Amino acid sequence: MLPGKKPTGRPRTVGPAELATLRRLVNDGVSVTEAARTLKIGRSTAYQALAE
Repeated sequence: MLPGKKPTGRPRTVGPAELATLRRLVNDGVSVTEAARTLKIGRSTAYQALAE
């Protein structure tokens, strides 16, 4: 980002706390779909967050 420029775009949905919870749920055997429903995020968002 250039100095003096304001950030643009939509804020991220999945922050560090949500990502940690998502990874913990998936590692405990919960499906990605169910974990996404629990966190109230989209399934595709959950898969993208796990891929990072």
